[in-house]
Amino acid sequence: MRIYVDRAVAIFLVLGLWHFLSLSYGTDAVAAPVATWQRLAMLISTGFIGSHLNFTLSSWIVSVLLAGVVGLSLGLLLGLHRASGLVFEPLVIAVSSLPKVTLYPMVLLMCGLGQSSKIAFGFIHGVLPIMLFTLGAAREIPLHYVKTARTLGLDRVNTLRHVMLPAMASGIVSGMRLGASLALLGVIIGEMFGAQRGLGFVLMNAIDLNDTAQMAAVALILIFLALALNALVRLLIYLFDRHTLRSFTRL
Repeated sequence: MRIYVDRAVAIFLVLGLWHFLSLSYGTDAVAAPVATWQRLAMLISTGFIGSHLNFTLSSWIVSVLLAGVVGLSLGLLLGLHRASGLVFEPLVIAVSSLPKVTLYPMVLLMCGLGQSSKIAFGFIHGVLPIMLFTLGAAREIPLHYVKTARTLGLDRVNTLRHVMLPAMASGIVSGMRLGASLALLGVIIGEMFGAQRGLGFVLMNAIDLNDTAQMAAVALILIFLALALNALVRLLIYLFDRHTLRSFTRL
């Protein structure tokens, strides 16, 4: 019960600070909370935001799936083969520190102005953290887990499935959480700089018109998406914990 009270107080404080900033700097700089909620309701009721939201969500989901498959596969390969990990990990870290927006012109030239460029840019943002977290989780598997699996007569496939993957679950989920968040950021940035649809496109139009209410409304939609992502990650953590417990119980 206490946690819900704390959350309600936090929301109240954020709304109060938001209203104070709107009064202090004017609606030309910070939209009022009431005006923002009214604009959000208008965008939803008229159906204007629906197609843009679907475009962003579809680009984001595809980019996260691609980043997850590639990032998990390469992370497992580099993490379980230590020599390869030692060679390529510094290169992956160096590439991940590069500002991804500098790659966007090249992405546009390769993929065009359509949805594929947004998916590619989201993939670029999401794949590297997933790879690095998976690599780190694979390295941190206690050696006695693998020795115990060999003692029990498990082959490599069953050892990976029942021992190593459950032991890596926490790191994998953390990497997917960060990768999904950054993939959404990449999709939004891609839509802002070269798109005819999407939440980033709507946000960029609002910036050009200095429509602070619409900017804040789009920001609220992105906040709701982030909260939904966090709830999904909590569910995945719960499922992974149960799977880990069942796997070790069977052994």
